[in-house]
Amino acid sequence: MLGDVWVFNFLKKLFGRAKRPNAQIELPAPPAPQPPNRPAIKSLDLNIPDEALENEARFAAYLQERLPFFGDVIKVDYDPGAGSLTLHSRNGDRMTKFLGNALLALREKKGQARAQGLLNYLNLTEALESGGELHEVLPVLKSRSFLDVARQQMLQAVKGKSDPPQFVYLDEAENLVRLFVVNGETTVSYVMTTTLDGWGIDVGELAETAQNNLHKFLAKTGVQIAKRSQFQYLEIDGQFESSVAFLPNFWAQVQDQSGGAAPVAAFLSRDKVFFTHENDTQGLHLLELISADLSDVPYVISPDQYRWEDGKWSLFKRVTRSVQ
Repeated sequence: MLGDVWVFNFLKKLFGRAKRPNAQIELPAPPAPQPPNRPAIKSLDLNIPDEALENEARFAAYLQERLPFFGDVIKVDYDPGAGSLTLHSRNGDRMTKFLGNALLALREKKGQARAQGLLNYLNLTEALESGGELHEVLPVLKSRSFLDVARQQMLQAVKGKSDPPQFVYLDEAENLVRLFVVNGETTVSYVMTTTLDGWGIDVGELAETAQNNLHKFLAKTGVQIAKRSQFQYLEIDGQFESSVAFLPNFWAQVQDQSGGAAPVAAFLSRDKVFFTHENDTQGLHLLELISADLSDVPYVISPDQYRWEDGKWSLFKRVTRSVQ
């Protein structure tokens, strides 16, 4: 017991130190940048009539007739079975978009706002390069309780008024969810359903965009692994460490370096991620000691331990937080 207290005090002192990391795992290469001279669609000066949005077939026909006149799109294919469009560009690139969600979003808009929504939906690349907010969207890990508390706070804030917008999220593991934020220069704002509707995309496309942005972001900041005693922790930028939960290739490399043993991680807060592997008894014990005390850790996510295998996380062990 005395030994545990000594180790625990040592870990608390170490917790906030900025030590030079002594290990690094190579990240997968970010998506290749677009050629600099690629023609960009600056705007869609289209007066999209309501009748063009009556159903998928009419919408597809409308776009097949007009889109080849914009940017470098030379051909548009429609698959009625899948309800999708495939856009072909001059340089051989192809991009497939599904029409259902676009129809619902665009029907609520008028005039140039509708045209801009269509641009955001059909050509994310150009929208991102022109400085749109989608370029700054990153995935973040949160507890499900965060959603519940935030919703209650929002309901109190708009009491007597219309219901507040909902968070856009995906289930990640038991008690963990994946949310999305716009990472601005001075503020970080959550992506809500109203924002997603305005962009004219669905949550699957948002998740794919956020994943690509995350790779680009980490290519700039790097992901470093610091080793101390029997545990390891991550260092990125002091804010998005927990987003490494969404990098399967990263954890596959961790598993390879552990001789095939599944990684076990504690996502304590947005900037505190500690991990070991399932066969490391001492490391797991130290991980539990760290997780039990989150009294001085801001932006708490969860004290629990999660196991990574086959590209996904599952609850490994519940950890009871110590009461101060």
